[in-house]
Amino acid sequence: MPYIEASFFEDRFADNQFAPDMVAELTKAVSAVLGEDIAADTTVVIHGIPRERWGHGGKMMG
Repeated sequence: MPYIEASFFEDRFADNQFAPDMVAELTKAVSAVLGEDIAADTTVVIHGIPRERWGHGGKMMG
């Protein structure tokens, strides 16, 4: 049973279609590798993180 966790800037969730699209596309990507039958057993958890709490390259982004 695949379990996927992914984090995104929380402002992406302002678009109500972002979360369902992301869950569908991540599930589709796993199914492309492991087989279509695995989609029904795939769990996807997506997190929204404020930009001011996101760091990259040793520096805060916000």
